[in-house]
Amino acid sequence: MAFLAVLLVAQPAVAADYPDVETACSEAGGGEVLIGVLPGADTPSDGQVLNDTTTLYAGTTLKVALCKNGELANTQGSEWSLADSPGLETLDRSQSDVTVRVTGDESETDVPSLVEDKDDLDGVSIRVQQPPTVESELADSSIAFGSADAASAYAESETEYLDALADYSNATERLNDTDVSAASDDPENSTEELLDPLNESSQSVANHTNELENHLYETAWNSSGGSNAILALEATNDRKRAADADARAAKQNYLTRLEAAESDARSTVLLNLVGAAVVGLVVGGIPGWKLTASKLEDIRYDRQVNSSVTYGPRVLARAGGLALVALLVTAAALFALGGLTALGGLL
Repeated sequence: MAFLAVLLVAQPAVAADYPDVETACSEAGGGEVLIGVLPGADTPSDGQVLNDTTTLYAGTTLKVALCKNGELANTQGSEWSLADSPGLETLDRSQSDVTVRVTGDESETDVPSLVEDKDDLDGVSIRVQQPPTVESELADSSIAFGSADAASAYAESETEYLDALADYSNATERLNDTDVSAASDDPENSTEELLDPLNESSQSVANHTNELENHLYETAWNSSGGSNAILALEATNDRKRAADADARAAKQNYLTRLEAAESDARSTVLLNLVGAAVVGLVVGGIPGWKLTASKLEDIRYDRQVNSSVTYGPRVLARAGGLALVALLVTAAALFALGGLTALGGLL
């Protein structure tokens, strides 16, 4: 793939139309000077002939030639030769010039210093036009983009992603800190109120992750972002996966605590009711038993005095009813004092 990319770039560069280098040299003045000639019109213009520091984009091609008192010096033999440099890729050599491409691997290349045995040579120096960059928190470094618009769009997208991630983390933390004893009174509504913000934050992070990935894939594909774009892409997915795992754990922890709280509440209600019943039996049963025993004693006395005295079922039921009334009165008192809340919780 790298070899194919070089071919795609190099072939148009060699085939590009350049002005006559010898004509360009004639306009370079006296002495020895190394010039650069940009492709374009046949007749060289001031903008095409470079003889001092010039800013060019990475990928720009140009011819480099040595001029001596306005004459073109031959590259063959001992006249001059251009050494290799990380900042320039040699595409072609002819008898009078060298065609090179600006690689961008170096921010600035002093081309005359590449001419061997010419220490004080003047001429073109290439400064690479740096692409717009963004200091990325995700990559922990800067990411280069092909345009200012692309850099601005990415910077905004990363900020929105990090903000959404912070909201997601805060919603998870709130769920972990929730007091489930209050939520157990109305678990359905309480759970919905707590989980809705968490679910909304999760969806927001997912949306911003997709948007951020689109920017990073594009700059990584165009190679402008280099390996830093890949680092940011990996960090984006790693942080999202970690946040999702924390949220799932918080949900499970909340539901477990809520179930335990509801179970404790039901047990407390049952204990309260059983306790009230026992107390009611003791408190209400004693006076009820005494009232019934007294009435039955009266019946036995009447029978001893007068054996013809008879008592129907209604009389006996009335005696038993006295005990029941006493028990109900006592239970009602306990219910009014403390049993209402407990009974409501049970139901």
